[in-house]
Amino acid sequence: MAFDVQTAVVVALLLSSGIALGVLVSRWRSRQDVAVLERQITVHMELSGRQHQAFLDAVREQDGRRDLREVYDDLARWAHVLERTVEEVWSACQTADEQLRKRALVTVEDWVWGGGQVPAEHVAASLCWSGDVHRRVREFRATSFDFMFAARTVLKHDQRVGLDSKPRDTSAREPYLATLAALDEVRACARVELGVS
Repeated sequence: MAFDVQTAVVVALLLSSGIALGVLVSRWRSRQDVAVLERQITVHMELSGRQHQAFLDAVREQDGRRDLREVYDDLARWAHVLERTVEEVWSACQTADEQLRKRALVTVEDWVWGGGQVPAEHVAASLCWSGDVHRRVREFRATSFDFMFAARTVLKHDQRVGLDSKPRDTSAREPYLATLAALDEVRACARVELGVS
């Protein structure tokens, strides 16, 4: 078989065309592969960004809940002090012990001039309380003044009864119970704010 120049040219042309076509196809494939790779990287970055944002949101919510819990912990401590004060005054109204009655009368007088107000150490925390909690606190204060005025009347009343006898005046009982109920409403409202039942 003789080597023909024409055949060689055709073969060379075909080979170079095949090579050129292969290079073009491979470039096109490479561009497609690069485009797919770019899309995958973009999707992965968006997904990572969303996951990171979800994580940050969860941490912020948890921190916010922790901060909210700390704010309402201040309210709980103050409510405990208020309840203890109301109970002490009520106990003094029910006893013949003059020392207890005198101490309770001092507490009542202090209350009339500013008791039941949010203590200075809890004022900053009170800014975070909901409007409903503030409303319940105001209702408690109004109710507590009714009790303190009734207790003041009882405590100032001269009851010189024997130690074995019970004091006669129970006019502070209803305001006392209403005050405790109002304080329970403050606590219940705070529990709702915290999502605790």
